[in-house]
Amino acid sequence: MPVIISIMKTLKKYRYVLAAVVVIAVMVLIRAFNPGSFRYDAAKWAEPSVTGRNIVTPENLPEIGDNILFVMLDTECQAPDIPGADKLSVDPADLLSGEIIRKIRKSKGPVVLCSEDVSISSRVWMALSEMGIRKLHILKNPV
Repeated sequence: MPVIISIMKTLKKYRYVLAAVVVIAVMVLIRAFNPGSFRYDAAKWAEPSVTGRNIVTPENLPEIGDNILFVMLDTECQAPDIPGADKLSVDPADLLSGEIIRKIRKSKGPVVLCSEDVSISSRVWMALSEMGIRKLHILKNPV
């Protein structure tokens, strides 16, 4: 009986460590038997780009939703004036700074990337979409 009591005291003393070890062991077992469960589906991520659903024109901006956040990636880009839309001027090199990412994540509506050079918008779209940001669009032929 004293052996059981000492084992119980030891288990009680290390219960948080044991709980963490059990959770990690379960996750390792899940990954071992289903390795695809921890990976994102690249085809799913690239699908809006391939189909062109991520590209909007100034004429169909009202269709994508309210509270649009325009991310201006250069000084030449002029986003259309839409009521309720916010504008954020960003240098693409500083895009991944914590403050800018927080502003983009806090946006309630769609995020529209605007640049004269569509390749810059495309690269920024890919980086932000890989970071898990949804409702991203690229403005085609900015006004």
